[in-house]
Amino acid sequence: MPRIGYLALESIRDTPSRERQAFLDGLGDFGLVVGKSVEIVYRSAENEADFLPAMCEELLREKVDVLATVGEQPTLACLKTTRTAPIVFLAAGDPIGFGASESLARPTRNATGVTYILRELAGKRIEFLRLAVPAAERVAFLWDRGKPESQIEARVAQAAAGRLGIQAIPMPIETQADLNARFRQIADERQDAIYVSFAAGVIARNRTAIVETALRHRLPVISGWRFMTEAGGLLSYSPDIQSMFRRSAYYVNRILEGAQPRELPIEQATTIELMINLRTARRLGLTMPSDLLLRADRVIE
Repeated sequence: MPRIGYLALESIRDTPSRERQAFLDGLGDFGLVVGKSVEIVYRSAENEADFLPAMCEELLREKVDVLATVGEQPTLACLKTTRTAPIVFLAAGDPIGFGASESLARPTRNATGVTYILRELAGKRIEFLRLAVPAAERVAFLWDRGKPESQIEARVAQAAAGRLGIQAIPMPIETQADLNARFRQIADERQDAIYVSFAAGVIARNRTAIVETALRHRLPVISGWRFMTEAGGLLSYSPDIQSMFRRSAYYVNRILEGAQPRELPIEQATTIELMINLRTARRLGLTMPSDLLLRADRVIE
């Protein structure tokens, strides 16, 4: 029975998350049923990135046929650990930006998979911010300095803000204490909006608290998180992560059939969703432009 090594930074629950379930469903599309025609060996670093290389080594000792990595940090940890074992990243930012490959069409290392390109999405979110909050002059940028993909996004987004005459207030975080300090900074200083980086970890675990803090100070939140907009953020422009996980199963299946990562071009996410929370806009006294609402894939009334 072929074996898949599944490596994540965050905890892996007994009940699969929606994303992991999408991956399992994708395997099923190719007749790969866990326990019947394929085995999955799970490892998690429990949000301690320093443990990722050791977790990858454990999976390799388990004689897995392919490594399935969730995000950039597990992917990089495996690339540093092995140059030969095939790696499929299930949903990751720009692989050229974080060093997994020098090309999308021709992967140059032992990794391939499905990606969302941070540069394009970050710049677009700033454009939507300008349309939704035209009076915004100072914007707090909340990003995770411990994650390469978050650093890339913050750099691109702040550059886009500068081009539109928006002053970026960098608010890097790495720990819960950092985030609490940023909450106090938001309370003490004047900002016109908050841009939240699309990064797992501290940001994702505190998504509700971030939105509640922003609403308490009457600040719109722009992010790459759909669930943050559902919780009360103003808008999000985000890739469909579940569809990326499901599509990644295709790569795993191809490798189990004998293909090499270099033979499989890296694929970009095809579904990007613009969501606007109109209830939040009314609560903040904002009037959404009709052309922006028409471009939205989903509007929360």
